[in-house]
Amino acid sequence: MADNREKGLQDYRKKLLEHKEIDGRLKELREQLKELTKQYEKSENDLKALQSVGQIVGEVLKQLTEEKFIVKATNGPRYVVGCRRQVTERGQKYTNITSLLADETH
Repeated sequence: MADNREKGLQDYRKKLLEHKEIDGRLKELREQLKELTKQYEKSENDLKALQSVGQIVGEVLKQLTEEKFIVKATNGPRYVVGCRRQVTERGQKYTNITSLLADETH
């Protein structure tokens, strides 16, 4: 009878230790999740700020002329846009991997 009680107590203590270890790992994972969620929300807010009224984030698909480009917006449609002379004079080469911010208000 005493052996059963001792064995039961040992099993109980063992399970308590396992529970503490798992609880510690859970706390660490929750902290990691909180940090990743914070980073994700910041990225989303930054993207929303860029996509305010009159502005579109997109990629250059093709250069038509020295000042005209076909741009694919992140929300789907394609636009033919002009490029300001100050930008093209810098010798910047635009390719299909170049991301840009198009201002629709001008």
